[in-house]
Amino acid sequence: MTPRPEAMSVELPLDWILEKTPKGRDELATRAHHLLPGQRNLLIMADGRRAVSELLKAGTDPQRCMQVLRGLFDDGFLMRSDSASAAPAMAAAAAVSPPTTAASAATTPHALLIALIQEQFGAQAPRLVQKIEQHPDTPEGRAAAVQACAKFIRLFIDEKQADLFVQRAQELPQE
Repeated sequence: MTPRPEAMSVELPLDWILEKTPKGRDELATRAHHLLPGQRNLLIMADGRRAVSELLKAGTDPQRCMQVLRGLFDDGFLMRSDSASAAPAMAAAAAVSPPTTAASAATTPHALLIALIQEQFGAQAPRLVQKIEQHPDTPEGRAAAVQACAKFIRLFIDEKQADLFVQRAQELPQE
């Protein structure tokens, strides 16, 4: 995906909350569009809770991040979230109980695991989220994802943080 000249000159509003479109979710699952690592990382981070201004902090060059975000938006991988104001309430509800309705489908066990990663590891979360998204949202898949993340955390972050992550992941609602 090459940024188009017209996309480079028009910035997205900094207060917009972006989320993945079905095309964006498909790209994360299949890699069919062969996005570059930086594009993929921003696509992962666009979770319907982060404003454009926060996403721009993901890289070392905010102007380049804006160009990538604009390109992902223009190419149909991202869209403006209509439910941005509902996201904090949904996250709070997810911490209390498992999802029971279609309206709370975004709080699946997999989504809760990703939220835990983002809360605990901040800037390092995208690499760990990739590990989670490589596994199916099944009990076995989540167990494998937790182990893959724990291994990464032990190797590149801290062994105590890995143990804490595993403990917190086991405390999450499973269904």
